[in-house]
Amino acid sequence: MRIDKHAVVALAGAAALFAGGASALAGNGAKGSERCDELLAKVAEKHGVSPEQLKAEVQARLLARIDAAEKAGKISAEQAARRRQRVSERSLCRADTRVRVHLAARGMLRAAAEYLGLDRTRLRAQLPGNSLAGLAQKQGKSVDALKAAMVDPATTRLAQAVAQGRISQAQADAALARLQELAGKLAERVFPARK
Repeated sequence: MRIDKHAVVALAGAAALFAGGASALAGNGAKGSERCDELLAKVAEKHGVSPEQLKAEVQARLLARIDAAEKAGKISAEQAARRRQRVSERSLCRADTRVRVHLAARGMLRAAAEYLGLDRTRLRAQLPGNSLAGLAQKQGKSVDALKAAMVDPATTRLAQAVAQGRISQAQADAALARLQELAGKLAERVFPARK
């Protein structure tokens, strides 16, 4: 049985949220993984398949995306091979640090685009050869306010996690410090110019 793309997207997004979200960054990966496993089972049950079938479907779609990117010349054969290996070796619910950082960075890019008043397409068009901080300065906006905007969504999620007793305040503070460091690096990073 094929699973519709909405189920796959919901699962992938939920897995990313639980495995790569603020509570996992705060060192609460085991509980996040348990919640992800529970969600995976619920989504699978809703669509009349086993969790293993759902995982296989997500994995197949990820591999297809890698194949398409390689065929289109967006990634090299070596990059494609590394990505295929990562897909085959990883569990959806046990994202490693690199995946969590990648997910956090993507969220920060979305928040930065919103702060800069740009949609994704316009941000992508303006970033090559520039940094987010440079774009903010060109608009006469504060770089510190940009960095704060990039961390704000995670700050809200961390506060909710503390209020719900899922993580301690100390864990939230540690996660926030790591996120602020990441936001600073991401804001100052000069994105490679297109060739």
